[in-house]
Order: sequence, then C-alpha cells, then structure tokens
Amino acid sequence: MKRNRNFLAKLIPCIVLAAAMLLCTALPAYAAGHSSGDKTNPAKATITKVFKMPADTPTPAAKFVFNFEKVGMDFDPTNDAKPLDGAEETLRNMPNLSAQVTFAADDNETPRPFVEERNGVKSVVKETGNFLAGIVSDQWANGEGVYRYIVSEDRTPDTGSGITFALPSVNPPVEGESYSAARYAVEIWVEDDNGVLFPKYVCVKIIAGSEDEYYKTENTPADGKVDPTPGEEKTKPGDPTTIEDSFSQFIFTNKYWRTDGGGTEKPSQSALEIIKKVKGNGSTPDLLTKYFDFTVTVTQPSVIPTTDPYPAHQTYKAYIIGKDGKIVTATSGDAKNGTISGTDDNGGYFLFTSGAPRDIKLLNDERLVFVDLHIGSAVAAKEIPTATYIPSYSRTFGPDIPATKKDVAFQGTSADASDTAAFGFPRDQRDEGPHYTVKGQGQNIATFTNTRTGATPTGINVDNLPFVVLIGMAIAGFIGFVFVTVRRKARG
Repeated sequence: MKRNRNFLAKLIPCIVLAAAMLLCTALPAYAAGHSSGDKTNPAKATITKVFKMPADTPTPAAKFVFNFEKVGMDFDPTNDAKPLDGAEETLRNMPNLSAQVTFAADDNETPRPFVEERNGVKSVVKETGNFLAGIVSDQWANGEGVYRYIVSEDRTPDTGSGITFALPSVNPPVEGESYSAARYAVEIWVEDDNGVLFPKYVCVKIIAGSEDEYYKTENTPADGKVDPTPGEEKTKPGDPTTIEDSFSQFIFTNKYWRTDGGGTEKPSQSALEIIKKVKGNGSTPDLLTKYFDFTVTVTQPSVIPTTDPYPAHQTYKAYIIGKDGKIVTATSGDAKNGTISGTDDNGGYFLFTSGAPRDIKLLNDERLVFVDLHIGSAVAAKEIPTATYIPSYSRTFGPDIPATKKDVAFQGTSADASDTAAFGFPRDQRDEGPHYTVKGQGQNIATFTNTRTGATPTGINVDNLPFVVLIGMAIAGFIGFVFVTVRRKARG
C-alpha cells in the first residue's frame, strides 16, 4: 500500500508536467506573436491602423470600424483532428467584440498621433483601444477553451466607417481612397482560475491570401503570426517610436490621396508650374520668337493603387499660359508649344501620363500649368541646352527648401550651355531629389531662366565706353576750334 502511495506521489507530478508540455506544443509560438496575461492582469490586444497618404497631404477626418466574426470554440486545442464547435448556441455564448479608431482632420487632436514619413509617403498611425476591455468572467459563457474569430475591416454605411471627404465631388475625383482587404484569424485562450474566467493568451494569424499591404513586403512573418500586444505594453517612455516596435502588429493599412489645382474650370490655379524666363545681352529679339525645349515628367504618388479598379497610370492635364494670364496653347495638332493631346473649352491641352516624359516648348514668360496633379507627385523637369545661353533654375518644392526662404536656386555655367546633357532636376549629387509637390495651389513653381551671353552687340559695349567718350570729346573740341577760328576771321 505504501509502495502504491509512493508510486502515485511520483506519478502525479509527471502527469502535470506532461500535460503542461502538451499544452505548450498546442499553443502557437509564444516567444514572438502573442499577448499574454493572468487573472489580475488579463491579456490585452489592440488593432493598429496605418493611414497612408502622399507626403504633405492634409490628414482627413476618418473613422475605421473592425468586424469580429464568430467562428466557433476549440475545447481541445491539443487535438488537431477534433473539429471546432460552431453550433448556434456556442456562437451565441461567445462575447460580441468590437474595435474602432478615429482620426481628426489635420491631426488636430491631443495627443497628436504618430506620423512617419518615408520616401514621399506620410503614415499616420493609431491603435484602437483594448478590444477585450470590459469583458468579464460571465461573458465567457462557454467556459475554458479557445474562442476563435475572424477580423476584417467593416465598411457598411450604418457603422459610419470611412473617410470624410472634405472637397467637392467632381469628375475625375479630387480625392481617392483604398481600404485594407486583410483578414486575420484571432484566438483568445480563456482559462479558469478558481471560478474566474479570463483571457490568458491572444494569438493573431494572417489568413493566407488576405495579407495586409504591410505584410506583403519585407515585414512578412515566416509563420504568419503577428503580435497584438498594445504598444504601451511594449515600450517605455523615451523609447524611439517606430511602427515595427511601438505598436500592435495587428495591422490594417488604408490609403488616401487628393489632387490640387483648379481643374479645367480654374486653370490659373495651378498644382504645378514650369516657367520660362529669358534675359541678358542681346536677348531682346528672342523674347518674342525663340522657343526653348523642355522634357517634363510627373509621376503619381506611390500610395495610389495601380491595379483594377484603378488605372495602371494616372493622367494629368496641363495648359500653356502666357504673360497676360491667358491660355495660349494653339489648337493645331503640331503647335509651337508641342504636340497637343486635344482641345476643350479652354483651348489646346497636354495630357501627361504618370512616369512618361513629355516634350514641351516654352517662349519667354510662358508657363506650363498643371491643373489636377496629386499632392506628393514626383516631378522631373529639364531644359535642352541652347548655345550662348547660360541656364539656371529655382524651385519652391522638393528637398532642402530653407525655412527662411521660399525657394532654392541652381546656377549653371557656360559649359552647361554647350553641354549635351539637359539642365534641370533631378541632377546627380547637385540636386538629387526626388522632388515631390506640396499642398496648396500656386505653391509648386520651377522657374528656368536663360541668360544670353556672347551675342553680337547691338549697341556700344561698356568696356569701350571710355574710349568712345575721349573720341567724342576730341571731336567736340575740334569743332569748337573751327567755329571760333571762323568767327574771328569774319570779324577781322
């Protein structure tokens, strides 16, 4: 009898240890990819919304709601062969979960959300509240086990989920949006501690084929598991803030973009202007007749999708406006300013396809004006060299604009006038870019100025002026001498 008792005393710890080991093998890899807690401090979980838009785009007001679809219960997670219990009563006994996050227009809220800018993209990042907050023991009505849900973004109108567009609705739209199509499987492991049920673990896994954009790049976890632990649980005050380290990795990415400019109704309200100026010695005849060649490329912001239902390449409309502020683009197929794309009520216009260079010709004081360009578009503008003209340009957008100045200038040399390479931006190490447009009509201006040198003078060269003056004085003296001599002889 005593031997049996000793045997049982040794067996029970072994059974407990084996059960613990079996449970651990059933749980996901907790070392990375779960939230955990205990009876006094249950597991917490949040959802992170990454709200992306082109750099310098004003953040619109928005509310994003997430849907928790009940899947069923796993009462025996150690047995993979056992199907989930998805009976109607079981689903009814699972707590209803919900989560949402809001964004104020222009980030005008306290505390301000985290904003990250990389490669011309602005990401405004916020977390929902803990979606298990307020769920008490009695609401885990199925008892111990794994409560399974599928989470996606809710876009039904009655929830108020979505972006609040602030601009008038026109065609083509001046504002655009795309929503995350991500779906995640969520497991909430509920345990009983002396009659109190609480969430011990929260595990989240990407559903294959439904990855969020954030996980379609280098961030993709090998096993598909992501950590839903709230950022405040992972970082300490003063720690550097990044999306990777300071937020729940349960991520949904939404996008927003908008155009600037007055459109075809107000073409003088520009989203981008390329201006031509000519000055210098002997330049006067060319002010009226000489056209200068440019190659201009505009590229849509990277946040704009390029797959159906969105076009692969956005197109943008531009006009040529003269010194008097009127559109001067000729309507013939091969106009002096370049080959037009078509005509409308304003006259001839040019269509620019995103990423495709377009040749344009500009006369002195003419402007190439874009009327519907997206904020955050990348611009490349270069002028073909012209002999005897030293090129230069200034720009009001792009990198390195000092806070105390409205633009930066780049001066060329006589070598640039005869170089075979076009002069403009981007320019290797001297003005690398990329050059993204900023918000505001009339705020994106690139002025190209050509200074004429080496032309045949049409008047007196200032270097010869002293000699001319001396000769003039001598002639005047001679004339005076003759006049006085003749007058004396007349009197005598």
